[in-house]
Amino acid sequence: MVGKVTVWYMTEEERLAYIAKHPIVPYEQTSGQTFGMKNLEKLKVSSKKGALTTKEKWAKSKGDE
Repeated sequence: MVGKVTVWYMTEEERLAYIAKHPIVPYEQTSGQTFGMKNLEKLKVSSKKGALTTKEKWAKSKGDE
């Protein structure tokens, strides 16, 4: 149901037991490219090229006036 909020209350002992059972384990990110970084350079180049063509289009339209 949309908008329904369930509130859970824990005692201090339950909270500590939950934390002991589900600890937050830090990890180090592996080096190298990830899926999101795979085409980063390609995206930068295409974005820069797109920005240049937009500037060229604006320059042409302003020159026509």
